[in-house]
Formats: sequence, structure tokens, C-alpha cells
Amino acid sequence: MTEIPIPVTQEPDAPEAGSSRLPAWVFVAMVTLIGLNLRAALGSVPPLLPHITDDLHLSGTSQGLLTSVVIAFMGLSAPFGQKLGVRFGAERATAATLLVLAAGCTLRLAATSEAVFLLSSAITGIGMGASSALVPSLIGQHVPRIRGFTMGLYSTGLALGVAVAAWVALPSEQWLSGWRPALGLWGGITALTVALWLVLLPRLRGRPGTRRATTAVVNNRLPWRSPTAWWVTWFMTANMIIGFSGLAWITPFYVEHGVPDQRAALYFVVFQVVQLVAMLTLPAVTDFTRDRRLMLAACVASSGLGIVFLLVAPLTLAIPAVCLFGLGVGGASTLALVLLVDTTDTQADAARLSGMVMLVAFLAGASGPALLGLLHDLTGDFVAGYATVLVLTVLTLVSIPVLRPGRTIDDERLPAGQVAVEPAG
Repeated sequence: MTEIPIPVTQEPDAPEAGSSRLPAWVFVAMVTLIGLNLRAALGSVPPLLPHITDDLHLSGTSQGLLTSVVIAFMGLSAPFGQKLGVRFGAERATAATLLVLAAGCTLRLAATSEAVFLLSSAITGIGMGASSALVPSLIGQHVPRIRGFTMGLYSTGLALGVAVAAWVALPSEQWLSGWRPALGLWGGITALTVALWLVLLPRLRGRPGTRRATTAVVNNRLPWRSPTAWWVTWFMTANMIIGFSGLAWITPFYVEHGVPDQRAALYFVVFQVVQLVAMLTLPAVTDFTRDRRLMLAACVASSGLGIVFLLVAPLTLAIPAVCLFGLGVGGASTLALVLLVDTTDTQADAARLSGMVMLVAFLAGASGPALLGLLHDLTGDFVAGYATVLVLTVLTLVSIPVLRPGRTIDDERLPAGQVAVEPAG
């Protein structure tokens, strides 16, 4: 994954003659719209999972894989997104990766077997992961003064996309006569988003934050040697495992407890929607304070308490459980994205760190749904799985003090003129 830093000329395209610069609010709105698309393919599956399972004859482990494969390929493709951004520019690369996402969603129209569904999941994951690695650097470059606020709206878009996709999944299945077109619908919506992005692209690339032609040595290596990068990666990874265990299994969890399908889907929607509260409030606060640790701890503690409620009183405490769980996951996810910008000084460094974090976090995050599915097959319920996730929340909570203000991935850099050599093995 590493490569030697090489001299490059950074020279973004000039805006077309007669074109005006894109207003910041339009960029922020567009990033939010991209966020709406980037997780919708995950949100649309859980409410339809019982019907997909009956149609494709899936085991509990296979059900978990439908989500885990997406997440794993999100991680594998994150460095690819970063490198694509270096080669063609983050703006153009975003359009290309969103098209891949649209293709993966559309392929679900032909998902007549588990293998085809998993292939569509892999392609969808590639589009999601590559796009996700590009967005933090885009925000840092184009709206640096309101990066926390913009990151919050982007994260809100992510959560809202999952919630909307989940809420309309069952009605769409009825309107479109099947779960396949209900899932494939998001391919068309993503394609429309790409078209709008391409229309705005010439004006976007002419924004004042765009760098002029300069010759510099740009380090494109993923920051594997940075302790700070690893601590950020750990926090993002743990929160993804916690969050994806809720995203994949909350609906089946409540269906198994005798809750009707639409009500179980409603609990899942609540889990997603309450994330918006944290996503809209916490990032704006980060524009005025440097120390994130108290907010990080509060979010992780909220997730843990929600999981405790799921385990001890899943029916009587259903709403408090999903609300606390969702608030914690949403807040921690947004703050983790802010950490990507906090711990880097340039767009190139933000892209490098994003590539590393997304690679590790999504690959590890994929284990959450799969592990809960496997433990469900072995034990017959979700208690063992969510108890394991609860232990992870405790480990995450005790590690937060190391994320002190002022840490950057500069701690991985070697003296000038030296080139990192990968250790043997």
C-alpha cells in the first residue's frame, strides 16, 4: 500500500471561460446530497431481509454477509479512491466512484441468486468506499472555514440516506412489485446525483481554495508509521463495528422478538434518524473547541447504554435503546470524520489518512454483521453477539484519552531526504 513520494505538479483545471465560482452553500448542499446516496444501499436491505432470505434461502451467516461484503469492499476500495483522486483530481474521481455505486445498486435488479447479490454488494461497496475516502479532502479544500459544520451535514446525509432507504423499502417493494426493483431504485437516484455533480464540476474546480500550479514533493503513502494515524483508525474501526452491528441486525432482532415487520423497520428508522441530532450539533461545536475527547466519550457511552437496554429489556425499552444506540453511533461517526481533518495539515494528508482509516475500519467493520450472524446461528439469539459489541464499547471508551488536541500524522515522517523502507515480511 505504500509508495515512494515523487515530485508532481499540482495544477487544477482552470474554470471555463465565463463561468463563475460555485457558492459555498451549493457545495455544502451537494456534499450532503452525496452523503444521502453513499449509505442508502445499506439501509434498504435490512427491512427487506426476511423477504430476501425466503427468496434466496439464506442462512443467518449468509444474511450477515449481505452487509459484511459491502463493508469489506468499502475498506478495500478506500485507498483506490485516494489514488484516483491524486491522479485525476478529487472532483472527477468522485464522479467516477459514484457511477460505480450506481452500477452496483442497479445490478440488484438481476439478483436471482445469492452469488449475484453478493457481486452487487461488492460493486456497491467499491463505489461507497472510494467515494467516502474522497469527501473529507474535498471538504477541507473547498470550505476549510466551515469544515466541521460541513462534515456534520455530510454525516447527516449519510444517516438520513440510510433512514429514508429503510423507511421506503417496504412501500417501494409493494409499488414496484418486488424487493429487487426496490433495491435497484437507488442506482437511478445515484446516477441522477452524478449528473448534477458533473454539471457543477467546472465551477467547483474554480473555487478560490483550489491550488495554483506549483511544483512540490507530495507524499502519497498511506501513513502506516504514524501512531496518531493508528489511534484515529482504531477509534473509527471500533465505532464502525458497533454501528454496523446495529445497522444490519436491529430489524431482524425485533422481528425475532415477535415485532411486526413494519414496526421493526420503524425501530431501525428511529435508530438512524436520532443520529441526525448528534450529527447536526456536535460538528458545529468542533469549529469552536479543539479537544474532542469529552464529546467522544459521551457518544461511546451512549452507544454502550443503548446496547445494555437491548440486552436487558428489548421490548419495554425499545425506543430508549435504539435512541441511545443511534445517538452514540451517529455522534462518534461524525467526530471520527472531524478527526481526519484535525490530525492533518493538507488535502493530500487528509486523503492519505482517509485511505488508511477507511481501509482498516471498513474491513474490520465488516466483521460486525458477520460475527453477529454467526453467533446467532450458533446460539439461536443475538445475546452473545451484542454482549461482544458491548465489550468493544468499553475498550473504545478507555482509549479515548490518547486523542488529545494537537496530534497530527506528522509523527510518522522521516528526516528530509530519507525514504521509508518497508520491513521484511
